[in-house]
Amino acid sequence: MLIAILHYSKPPVIGGVERVIGEQAAALRLQGHEVEILTKAEWHMAQWDAVIVHNVFTMPFDLVWTKKLIELTRSRPDIRWINWVHDVRWSEQVPLAVHVAVSEFRRLEYAQIVQQPVHVIPNGCDANAVLGLTERVRELNLEHAGLVLLQPTRFVRRKNIELGLRVLAELPNALYIVTAAPDPHQADGMKYFRELKHLAKELGVTSRVLFLGEKSTLTDNDVRSLYHMADLLFLPSTVEGYGLPLIEGALHGVPVFCSHIPAHREVAVGATFFKLTASPKGLARKIKANAAVQTRQSQRQMMVRLSWSRIVQEMLEPLLSGRMAP
Repeated sequence: MLIAILHYSKPPVIGGVERVIGEQAAALRLQGHEVEILTKAEWHMAQWDAVIVHNVFTMPFDLVWTKKLIELTRSRPDIRWINWVHDVRWSEQVPLAVHVAVSEFRRLEYAQIVQQPVHVIPNGCDANAVLGLTERVRELNLEHAGLVLLQPTRFVRRKNIELGLRVLAELPNALYIVTAAPDPHQADGMKYFRELKHLAKELGVTSRVLFLGEKSTLTDNDVRSLYHMADLLFLPSTVEGYGLPLIEGALHGVPVFCSHIPAHREVAVGATFFKLTASPKGLARKIKANAAVQTRQSQRQMMVRLSWSRIVQEMLEPLLSGRMAP
């Protein structure tokens, strides 16, 4: 479809609606549509299949333009007009259009003014861009995982990665991410890595444990992106001299579950400590019940719910094509 998106200003102007229309246009283009974002100065009639009007019908900063567009909705019914309502500050005239409100609250407000149905389509969010996720982490699609445990560590026995695998076996919808690669110069590191892979197979969790450094080294930005997407840091070391991930986790606001050892007790801020003798089943139960972990899961679920690709495919395209009644 040939689609115009109208607003008073557009990116790179900074603003909430400007950001929405930029991301909306990008998502529509990914679905194969031809899209132009136009302001009043750029507006021109063309063979538009659809015109999505953001706020111009209901916030008339330029009342003359608003009225002209409303007249066009009546004289050009061949165009699919979408009235995308962020705010309602003027309603003396109502366009002949499909009405879309960005929230149920706004729908109820606008429904008092119009006779036609008002659909609710939330503004999406390009979470990958907001979080600055690297391409490598984006490709993992971690927003769709049930639970994401992160252990940024090397393959050294004192890191106790096997405990993480046993906890993973008690969390059937979880992913366990270990960032480093085995050091080929340390024979025991390679041996330990092989033992971990064998244990993962025995436990039936091979497909749910990601040894990300196995094929290529992660960048610092990759690790930062993983902190953004993790539901918790899991650090079960038997011995540490310090514990830098505890600091990084705290700065990123990631819930931390770590072993009750002296260095961790000294460094950690707001962590949940566990004894090295704790059972994997008990640890799994505490992880699932942790409120901060649940909040992180909800944040990733929000990424899916408000992804522009989902909103465009499931909610906007049916309105544009007329598959959903106006």
